[in-house]
Amino acid sequence: MHNMRISGLAAAEHRLGHSPFAGLQSGLREAARAALRWAELLYQRGRQRRALAHLDRRLLRDIGVTPEQAEREAARPFWQG
Repeated sequence: MHNMRISGLAAAEHRLGHSPFAGLQSGLREAARAALRWAELLYQRGRQRRALAHLDRRLLRDIGVTPEQAEREAARPFWQG
C-alpha cells in the first residue's frame, strides 16, 4: 500500500508537471518570509526606541522631538506600531 501511495503521488506529479503540494510549499515559504519580515520590523522598532531613549536634549531638538515625546515613544512596547 505504501508503494501505491508513492506511485500515486508520482503519477499526479507527472500529470501536473509539478508536485501536487507545490502550492502549499510555496504558501508556507511565503508565510515564513512574512514572519521573518515581521520579526525584523519588531527588532528594529525596539532597537530604535532604545536608541531614542539615550539621545540628549540637543540631539532630540535636532530631530524635532521633545524629551517628553522621546520618553513616551521609548516606553512603548516594541510590538506597538
